Amino acid sequence: MSRKAETQDPDRALRNTRSFYNLKNKKMEEVKIYDGCLGVWEEDTDFLLDGVDADGLPPLFTQDEEIYEYNQAKQDRSTKSCTIFNAVGAISDLMNYEFTLDQIKEIDDLSYTKGRIQGRGRYTKKAVDLATKRRNSNKELVKKYWKVAYYRVDMRNDQVVQKVLDKLYDICWGYDGNYKYGTDFTADWVLDGYDFGEKTYGHSVNIRKIWDSKGVKDSYKGRTYKGEDRNKYKVKPLFSEEVAGGTFHTRGYVITKVSEDNYEELIRLAKMRTAVNKALESHSELRHLSNDKKYQDRLHNINETHRKKLQDIDREREKHT
Repeated sequence: MSRKAETQDPDRALRNTRSFYNLKNKKMEEVKIYDGCLGVWEEDTDFLLDGVDADGLPPLFTQDEEIYEYNQAKQDRSTKSCTIFNAVGAISDLMNYEFTLDQIKEIDDLSYTKGRIQGRGRYTKKAVDLATKRRNSNKELVKKYWKVAYYRVDMRNDQVVQKVLDKLYDICWGYDGNYKYGTDFTADWVLDGYDFGEKTYGHSVNIRKIWDSKGVKDSYKGRTYKGEDRNKYKVKPLFSEEVAGGTFHTRGYVITKVSEDNYEELIRLAKMRTAVNKALESHSELRHLSNDKKYQDRLHNINETHRKKLQDIDREREKHT
């Protein structure tokens, strides 16, 4: 959902709802979200990874590296901070760096100065944006570990998602549930299904490679069930059905590192690539709708220029990664 779509309705945050297209029922539906992760708050200017970009992500650590876990229940100011802990967890795994609880609380407190409503959760993208900016403001960490940036991931594109996970990145992502959904989940500790009625909460987690497959890292470190660790659990391998049913959120965000010198240029190129792709889509649609041959040819030539520009952008990005 674009930011424009969200801000057209100023009462939406008070109603605490989000809209999605239900592929099963073939209509737009509005879902009420009461706690935790309120939704994605996707923006068109956020760079969307495709297969080529996912191939270009540098691989991270080996699978036996430590996976950083946190417990949001220890957050005494607000327990509805899954999106913040989710973003921090992804940065920790990326940088092999552990945040103190005070540092996380500082980021969480800052979220209330950026539009978060007291007693409510937050949107995935807004938490990722806040955590990365806060992390980049720490000059000592930037000098030691580089800056961080984030990109959108289409969770319906299983190929791209798997490429990101195979390189051991965390994807910041959310889902919606209710009491019945939670009961189904704790019956087998597998996150799946969607046909459980009206949703009553949202939750943000890290999707990452665990046990050599797609898994979930939650933010309740120390949670156990019958003596087994239940802060990490399994998730349905393919997301498309759950996304269509409105349970799994359509987009996630991956955080990656860039050098300080290259940061601004990479962000500029990423935004430019997104804009060129949008122009390509728009001109292609116009070309198919038009019955004016000269106009169609003109649009075709413009799109050829756009395609060449995309190649130029990709070559420039390779210089900075």
